[in-house]
Amino acid sequence: MKEVVKKELQYCPAHNFDHVMRVYNMAVRLAKKENVDLEIVKLGALLHDIAGKKELDDPAGKTDHALEGAKMAKPILKKLGFPEKKIRHIQECIVSHRYRTNNKPETLEAKIIFDADKLETVGAIGVARAFVWVGRNGAHIYKKMDIKKYAKENLEAGDIKGKIKDKTKHSPQLNWETKDKHILKFLYTKKAKRIAKKRMKIITVFFRHLEEEIKGVK
Repeated sequence: MKEVVKKELQYCPAHNFDHVMRVYNMAVRLAKKENVDLEIVKLGALLHDIAGKKELDDPAGKTDHALEGAKMAKPILKKLGFPEKKIRHIQECIVSHRYRTNNKPETLEAKIIFDADKLETVGAIGVARAFVWVGRNGAHIYKKMDIKKYAKENLEAGDIKGKIKDKTKHSPQLNWETKDKHILKFLYTKKAKRIAKKRMKIITVFFRHLEEEIKGVK
């Protein structure tokens, strides 16, 4: 399964196989001592971003890698002999792993995968991935503006949780204000919340220093 996923994810350092394995390892950590099907957690984590390249390569921005990934996962899992019930559960984990969506995780396995993926957006790793994303999408290193105005202009339906319409108008600061700083209240597991609190201190300090340096204050 790892080899199958690796072939699909050679496109962006922010969402490559290294990212998948960090999510996989975190998901296993969050699942420890929980009453879950660990195989579903592992397979869901491995497959959660398998359609990421299709989304990035869609100039119209209509592709949802979570929905597309669930479709891609089915024949892969079926070929490997997994039962239909388990395949559907893994598909549900993939569909519900996104933050900017109305598809919410229902099972504990899906919630663990959601949390493990969201922890990648905060802390030192969150900073690193944010700027890789900037380079990949031609976005701004620094851009800050009124969030309500920005949501109206560049997020679908003018919703703070809406999908980004034009990625070149985005920035790590805007992502922080519209998404990452709110992650804590959307996490499901106690373990993930504890980890997120520590990581958010790091990213908060970083953005404060970045803004001061950009403005020439320091």
